[in-house]
Amino acid sequence: MKKLMIPGLILFLFAGINCRAQDGGQQLWTRFRGSEGTGMDLNTSFPATWDSSAYRWVTKLPGVGHASPVVWEAAIFVTSADDARDVGYVTAIEDRTGNILWQKEFGLTDLDMHVDNNLASATPAVDEKQVYVVWYAKEKTILAALSHRGELQWQSQFSGIEARHGGGSSLVLTKKAVVFTLEQEEGSPFSSTWVAVDKATGEITWELERETCSRNSFSTPLQVKNDMQESQLIFTSEAHGFTGVDPETGKVLWENKGLLTHRVVASPVYSNGLVFGSRKGEAVIMEVDLNAHGIADTARYTLPPSLSPYVPTPLVVNGLLFLFMDNGTVACVEFESGKLLWKERPAGPLYGSPVCVGDKLYCVTKKGRVLVLRADSSYELSGIHDLGEGSFSTPVLSGSGMVFRTFSKLMCIKK
Repeated sequence: MKKLMIPGLILFLFAGINCRAQDGGQQLWTRFRGSEGTGMDLNTSFPATWDSSAYRWVTKLPGVGHASPVVWEAAIFVTSADDARDVGYVTAIEDRTGNILWQKEFGLTDLDMHVDNNLASATPAVDEKQVYVVWYAKEKTILAALSHRGELQWQSQFSGIEARHGGGSSLVLTKKAVVFTLEQEEGSPFSSTWVAVDKATGEITWELERETCSRNSFSTPLQVKNDMQESQLIFTSEAHGFTGVDPETGKVLWENKGLLTHRVVASPVYSNGLVFGSRKGEAVIMEVDLNAHGIADTARYTLPPSLSPYVPTPLVVNGLLFLFMDNGTVACVEFESGKLLWKERPAGPLYGSPVCVGDKLYCVTKKGRVLVLRADSSYELSGIHDLGEGSFSTPVLSGSGMVFRTFSKLMCIKK
């Protein structure tokens, strides 16, 4: 593999990885939608409006991509790809300045994909020691771990993906493992599996064989804890509906297979004994007892197509479920009851998921317009800002500010 580095002050910049960002202090955003997978940071504040002077930096990336960045203290890690050349890139960026610390190239194989998909759609993960990336492809899937300095620690190979729209499920870290999905569609020569790999060695910790159906899932699992602080992974898919899995053993703790009957892209959301899952055309809210590993036989309630996101993952803030639909409609319902409080369409279609920072929601449309709304039971649009390029990604927080990813750039607005 080819290793690219920026000459000159590279050792000085590496030292900055372990320093606090000057303006904001440390920040961890370790996976898709933040370290807890909830997409929320209620203790931080960002402006609702800004102009070009608010940007701390804008950094050009090699190739293009849709994966969200991840953050460990003063370093930001992001993937991109050149689909025509079957090359994937991992780039490390210094949070305070936007300078590129290092780039690593991966040789990939071709993948049949939806026109809006990309080889760099799966968000990586990061912990205190390593950055983990997954590259889905038709012939083989690559999972790799890099040190924070860009040194390859291990690389493991798994079966490819045989599906019309390709792959895209992001990585999740448990205490000891990296978890990802390898779901196939009917006619694939490969088995559908959910896989956990040892973070230290790259060896399989457990592998759970799953049924193959007509449409594979792109959903990223969510790790939650019960009252006794035992964690479990919640998966959503067409083949198995809602599933709770022990993250250390791969044992299925509970499952309801009949509630999601189409392709699942949005990730599950959990709050106060209710889990949200959404498939194309319908959102399902189900009761689950994490302590007893018990689930309801039927849905608590469902939402109609006009209130059911397909690609974006919603979030729950103070008992309110905020839904961002693919066509650009935004809605708020009471999570306990499903009662609609408001529904508006402030801008165009979107694929990215919202995040809640302080008391405001931030989400980026497909054309790269940032929507800022009040996270409240009454509708309030606070601002719309153009990033200058399309985006299918989700905002993240770093020590220095809020980071947006467009197709080919990263940009940071100041706190």
